[in-house]
Amino acid sequence: MTGFVHAALGAAIGRAVKNPALAFVLGFGSHIVGDVVPHLDMDIGETPLVFGTLAQIYRVHGWKSGQFWGALGAVCPDFEHIPAELRRDPTRFEPMPSKKVPTHNGQLPHGRWPFEDKWGVMLNFTLFIVGLYLAGTLDRTREEVVAAIE
Repeated sequence: MTGFVHAALGAAIGRAVKNPALAFVLGFGSHIVGDVVPHLDMDIGETPLVFGTLAQIYRVHGWKSGQFWGALGAVCPDFEHIPAELRRDPTRFEPMPSKKVPTHNGQLPHGRWPFEDKWGVMLNFTLFIVGLYLAGTLDRTREEVVAAIE
């Protein structure tokens, strides 16, 4: 699953559990579940979308919210990809024993999208919007947003 989808679904989990620490742990766990499900991965070019999603969740819910910590927990496992991406390692899209996340090191299967890429992109953006909606990120008034960050 792409990082911005992980973030949106982690935020939805955070809204449900409310406790920031528990939201972070469950968000981290949701990353592994999301990686097992067949999906279309994107490359490092999605990084601005990941950080933009985190910034919007922070802006709407504040840094003390379950939504923010669930989202952060859900994207943290992908941080271990950064060194291989920076080196442009030709094996960076394959399981690497040096990685700790089970879906990144081959201990658990990392789902691959079996259909045309356009359907994978549509699924990613559908899950993204649904996750943000369930997190309450899309239905906040301006006043609620200002109150959350004050």
